[in-house]
Amino acid sequence: MRKIRVAVAGIKGKMGNQVAKTVLSAPDMELVAGIERVAEQDFKVESVTVPVFDSADACFPKTKPHVVVDFTHATAAAPTIETAIAHLVRPVIGTTGLSPDFLREVGQALEERSLGGLYAPNFAIGALLMMRAAELAARYLPYAEIVEYHHDQKRDAPSGTAQKTAERMAKARKEAGVIPVPLANAAALHNVLGTPIHSVRLPGFVAHQEVIFGGTGERLTIRHDSMSRESFMPGVLLGVRQVMNVTGLIDGLEHFLF
Repeated sequence: MRKIRVAVAGIKGKMGNQVAKTVLSAPDMELVAGIERVAEQDFKVESVTVPVFDSADACFPKTKPHVVVDFTHATAAAPTIETAIAHLVRPVIGTTGLSPDFLREVGQALEERSLGGLYAPNFAIGALLMMRAAELAARYLPYAEIVEYHHDQKRDAPSGTAQKTAERMAKARKEAGVIPVPLANAAALHNVLGTPIHSVRLPGFVAHQEVIFGGTGERLTIRHDSMSRESFMPGVLLGVRQVMNVTGLIDGLEHFLF
């Protein structure tokens, strides 16, 4: 069986290092390289020595990965993704804050080369189920707000998960013919298609979200908590495997689940 060759962008970061360890433990994958601002020839992940390059341009021709996993930040991820596609490397993108126009361009470039790619704001299976439940509830309880909590190093707000949840809720309302009247006292820093979103950035959090629905005499709260970065790893492995079998950019890990 041919193993999937994987490179990890930001391999020294908390998420990148966790991805690297997870790839090492997968019997059908091989960790071939990392990308960081500073190259390092003898960087160790667990007990395995991994070459680290200071750019995707230097990395991909030498190590020839099938897939690159990127959980860095938007300014660093964009050139890595573009270089990956040019070298026929499939991107699995967990970086949020990338513009819709850029993602459309990525999708077109992947289609032209008959390559697969994945963009997912959240790789936790429980988070995907939370969004699915919120989508269902929005058909019957039109008034809702989202509160999302992340660590203080997260740069974007609202989170990609919160934004996508709100978009899916809006689509569900439209399909059900539900048009809520704006509430007089509803207030939040962000409002996405009629759903207010509150963003909390504090030490002590990893990734958490609750969707609170209010109705006449009742309240429904749907909540998901990621207590560690390990919660994202089953989804990362699923994404790496599935991009080998699709064409174009898949928007959301849920397309491989539901």
